[in-house]
Amino acid sequence: MKEKILEVFKSLGFDMEEKDECCYGFQYEGKHYLYLYNQNDESFLNIALPGVLDMDNEDDLAFYKIMDKMNSTMKYLKAYVVDDGMWLFCERELVGDEDLRKCVARMICCLETGANYLFSLVDDSKNDTGGETEDEEITEISEN
Repeated sequence: MKEKILEVFKSLGFDMEEKDECCYGFQYEGKHYLYLYNQNDESFLNIALPGVLDMDNEDDLAFYKIMDKMNSTMKYLKAYVVDDGMWLFCERELVGDEDLRKCVARMICCLETGANYLFSLVDDSKNDTGGETEDEEITEISEN
């Protein structure tokens, strides 16, 4: 299955860089993405967008609030903390009858939409006035 997925990425115009036998990197819209291959479950397709938001050790609560907002708002997208930063993951089970090219393209679009949504939340929080709000706490994280 890994070879089929890598062929799909190639057909979509991506230059895949092998990081190790289970991880391949590629660029899209100026961002670095990862295709993560699970050797124990070939039907599991996982594409990640690493390090979209750095964690600020002084205000963990705001960071987790924005992560919770992402997880509760975005369909098919998961936000996790990896290496002191927020990573976005789009995961899917392959059942054998999908158009893999369409599936991979949609997953990349889902991650791009999620990143844009995250950045819009941070940008919107910069325009708020008044007392410190949850969004202002998020802005503090993004500025550090």
